[in-house]
Amino acid sequence: SDTKWSEIDKTRLYLIGTGLYSFLTVALHPLTVIKIRKQVGVTTPELPTSIISSSESLIKSNIHQYYRGLGVVISLAIPTRIIYISVLESSRERIESNAREIILNPPASIAKYNNQLQSLLPFITPFSGGVAGGLAAVSSQMIVVPMDVISQKQMVMNDSTYKH
Repeated sequence: SDTKWSEIDKTRLYLIGTGLYSFLTVALHPLTVIKIRKQVGVTTPELPTSIISSSESLIKSNIHQYYRGLGVVISLAIPTRIIYISVLESSRERIESNAREIILNPPASIAKYNNQLQSLLPFITPFSGGVAGGLAAVSSQMIVVPMDVISQKQMVMNDSTYKH
């Protein structure tokens, strides 16, 4: 009854999933810029001090300053999401099928523990999901961490140092 990764229309999943997530990223990026600037203690006249003044400042000031770093985030976040989903689902499916195969048809060296192995069957799905999630997180973080460093440096630059 479960849908297998190999049965999913990946093009549609990637287009719709990454498209919606990218839309949310664009919509929420100004709040991220404000948060990062406050965290690093950037004091500029255009940096608001509260949520109310943030929205007023966003309307009155140069909108481009609130989208600094967005190009880096969007250009690398889309492939990162695709990598994360692909690694998660494909490795989960492979780990689960291999673990089931070993438990249901154990090698001769562990065949004498067949009853104990059978008791592990209910734990295969959560185990494979956990391992696959870890693999997916590590693989996507290799892209996300450098991307965050670059985009956050752009977010805290003032108008005179930031070149469009």
